[in-house]
Amino acid sequence: MDDDEIVGGDVYAHLLKRHLYNYPMDGSHKKWVKPQIMILFASGDLDKALEIIVKDLRHPIGNGLVVSLLVEECIREEVIKRLRAEMQPMDTRIQRHPQYLRSMQIIDRLHCQTVHMEEFDEEDTKQRNGRRIQGSPIVVLDFPQYYFGDTPTAVITMNTFRTLSEAVRLYRRERISFEATSVWSGKLAQCFDMVTRIPEATNWTFNSSSHNIRKPTITNSVVFVERNVHYEFHEIGGKMHTIAFPTVPALQALTATESKYNFRRD
Repeated sequence: MDDDEIVGGDVYAHLLKRHLYNYPMDGSHKKWVKPQIMILFASGDLDKALEIIVKDLRHPIGNGLVVSLLVEECIREEVIKRLRAEMQPMDTRIQRHPQYLRSMQIIDRLHCQTVHMEEFDEEDTKQRNGRRIQGSPIVVLDFPQYYFGDTPTAVITMNTFRTLSEAVRLYRRERISFEATSVWSGKLAQCFDMVTRIPEATNWTFNSSSHNIRKPTITNSVVFVERNVHYEFHEIGGKMHTIAFPTVPALQALTATESKYNFRRD
């Protein structure tokens, strides 16, 4: 836009648009910054897992967010129902963000099935013909992230699997170098099985996410427990793999002075 256009137009609107194109200021709208993937089994803690997803959907562009969700097929409908019921409106800056608007255009063009907030006409008492609320967070069903671009998309993709092999295939189909992988399962052996099946993923959490795993103070042990978190370091295929999971039902909230576990081991 040249100077004449700005003078003759709405200066505030122009400045707002420029601000949106540069938001967030950490550059996480230009490239994936520590993206995470969640693998949710039927035996996992659905309440806590979806709490993380709903939180990230409120501001789905940023650092260390869950951008892909893999769900065991038998709980697919329950997850969709819960997400739709628990969603909250997005941050207003994301509602007008170019990345979000671009994804919405692609979703409409491809006729993607989505989970979103809905509104209904008063006469639609059975709520059969809902409309997507403007600025609603979006979970795209049965599509990988790369369909919506190679930069942050402001949506979360959700795919379903029946077997571990299918989960691995869906993981790789996303074509994103995930910073961390969280597995939610009541069977610890199942969690470790995923680690061995996806050797390219090096940072893992079980029944938690890196959102609430603190950085450990011990760095010279292979296995240790610190502040109710079990940490393990394994060498698989020539790469060091990090695994962390809570040893109690819930972790204490991080304080403002504590740093999150960044999955780096010197």
